[in-house]
Amino acid sequence: MPRIIVTGSAGFLGYYLAHSLAQSSKNEVICIDNFIRGEEDELYRKLIERPNVTHICADLTDQSAVRALPNDVDMVFHMAALNGTQNFYERPFEVVRCCTLPTMFLIEKYAASGKLSRFVYAGTSEAYASTVTRFGWSVPTAEDVPLSFDDVMNSRWSYGASKMHGEIATVNGCRNYGTPFTIVRFHNAYGPRMGDKHVVPDFLMRAKRGVFELFGYEDTRSFIYAEDAVRATIDLGYAAGSVDQVVNVGSEDEITIESLGREIMRVCGFSGDIKLHPSPQGSVKRRAPNIGRLRRITGYEPRWSLEDGLRKTAEFYLR
Repeated sequence: MPRIIVTGSAGFLGYYLAHSLAQSSKNEVICIDNFIRGEEDELYRKLIERPNVTHICADLTDQSAVRALPNDVDMVFHMAALNGTQNFYERPFEVVRCCTLPTMFLIEKYAASGKLSRFVYAGTSEAYASTVTRFGWSVPTAEDVPLSFDDVMNSRWSYGASKMHGEIATVNGCRNYGTPFTIVRFHNAYGPRMGDKHVVPDFLMRAKRGVFELFGYEDTRSFIYAEDAVRATIDLGYAAGSVDQVVNVGSEDEITIESLGREIMRVCGFSGDIKLHPSPQGSVKRRAPNIGRLRRITGYEPRWSLEDGLRKTAEFYLR
């Protein structure tokens, strides 16, 4: 049985990834999370009760805790991070710690072992967000875009700059030890169980109280449903064509935040006016990935429409 580590397994995409991998009895899945942001809810408890799943509570910012993890591992999907726009502003140093140290420690343990068939790193479009805003880079944006962040004094970039560091650590650490790697740049994945510090659940939780409010309504994003994002990630983790590559995972369907809010209201049957606010300083004005490389490597095509994904997400948050 291949032994597969999923860090951040009690979080959002980490949970969906571990759940999907655990569906095959051929996989032994090792879930790692310390619940700094993830949830030990009923869904997660059901996951780790499966006979081919083990949960380890470990703080990956502690090198001794990483060294104590199981040694004989075939793949690592490093999904753990402290995400959420509110966290970038309210807990920026903790964001930096959680998005830098674990990557270094995991590479030093597992890439150095010489046994790893792939180290998959969860990157983010935030790593190049300033390039689009400052320099007008083309949208949809391909993987060869220069990485940058706008203002070292703006706490928003605690996440984007840390994830940029993670990409560089992954490339050079894995090369140093001769370990194959894949960097997956996620672009606005959404779905049930993603917390409340993102635009879709944030809007839904306010709407639950009869408050319809949006920030950064003129900004554009593209959204990929969690199950599509995870399916693409697993395919990339096994594909020969993704070895030592950076690959975008997302949707090319760009939409304004205001249009997103109105679509949520339509799907949910809400009525009323939306109170519109400008975006916070440093917010990214446009974001959508070019996913041509993902399609070429895996044959990926989305299975979830925005309407269906929003309906499923709304069912979770409104009940």
